[in-house]
Amino acid sequence: RRDKHQRFHRTVTLKRNTRKSSNSKSYSIMVFCPFTISTAETGVIERFGKFNRLAKPGLGFLICGAEQLAGRLSFRVQQLDVRLETKTMDNVFVTAVVSIQFQVLEEKAWNAFYALTDPRRQITAHVYDVLRAEIPTLELDALFEAKEELAQTVKAALAQTMTQYGYQIMQALITDLDPDQRVKNAMNEINS
Repeated sequence: RRDKHQRFHRTVTLKRNTRKSSNSKSYSIMVFCPFTISTAETGVIERFGKFNRLAKPGLGFLICGAEQLAGRLSFRVQQLDVRLETKTMDNVFVTAVVSIQFQVLEEKAWNAFYALTDPRRQITAHVYDVLRAEIPTLELDALFEAKEELAQTVKAALAQTMTQYGYQIMQALITDLDPDQRVKNAMNEINS
């Protein structure tokens, strides 16, 4: 297989074809197009629309007309901030902001590229699902105390689902819990 890839690294190859029935000689030209992949990324190469290989960082070549660089995947840690509004057990509307840090698993790059159309929307949907199930079971004061447990619940649910699609959930942080403005004003009056 390595010999096959070494042949692809020539920019132009001439092949001589001879026909048994004719003395005429025909030549076909195979043209290679260069491309580059940055550090901490991988390129997804397709040949005639079918997955062919993953390209490592650096300079690579495609057979023009037959292969294409279908996309790139970054192995860097990415962050997604999810904002949602929900109601607590004591009927207080709360806006929660959850920061999800995730990255593509190198050994599952194929799954990460082909299994999900939009992984950010998938992650967002799971965060909504978990928090809208958990927050309504808590009163406002208990919600602030249970921030860490909620974050761990979100991380566990995401990790279980997203690993099969080639994503590792590094961290889930509840960065903000903001009650409705009227509730904040009432709490400030009580504390004054």
